[in-house]
Amino acid sequence: MSDRLPYNEETVLSLLSKDSQYAFQLIYDRHKDGIFRVAVSMLKSTVLAQEVVQDVFMKVWFERQKLHELRSFEDWLFIVARNQIFNQLKKVSIEWKNAKGLHEQGTYESILDDTEVNLDRNAYSQLHQKAMESLTNHQKDVYQLVKLKSFSYREVALILNISPLTVKKHMSRALHSIRKYIHQAGFRII
Repeated sequence: MSDRLPYNEETVLSLLSKDSQYAFQLIYDRHKDGIFRVAVSMLKSTVLAQEVVQDVFMKVWFERQKLHELRSFEDWLFIVARNQIFNQLKKVSIEWKNAKGLHEQGTYESILDDTEVNLDRNAYSQLHQKAMESLTNHQKDVYQLVKLKSFSYREVALILNISPLTVKKHMSRALHSIRKYIHQAGFRII
């Protein structure tokens, strides 16, 4: 029999609001691996993923006194992690553009590289569109509202009059189908 008590998020968040480092450690241990896996899959860098995890849990600590009031801590944590990942992607994009700006512009190689990138983007975009057409109507509706219109799962649930859990299920299946479709077409999924 285990010495450990069952994890009760409400109790842990209440303790965290009172500056409990033990409660913080419990939350960190419970959620760090999931956030890290998502960050690595999107950023393709363990270093950047570790920064995301660090930033997310810094926000948890800074917001600790309000967290016990949330209806869903996991939803809040998901949004914070998503935002941190997007911030890292923006930062990398800006750094890449700045580095690219340092190279000589207008050379033959640069023109070829840009043309190749644009062809890849167009091909990927067309493939992505075909992949979306293969989704069920529910998956397509959820995917478009979440990915293209940036609605939260809760907002989509209200719009479509379904539960947030159903939104999550449709989104998960849509992402899986799109990735599989694109992978089968021979594109490397970034």
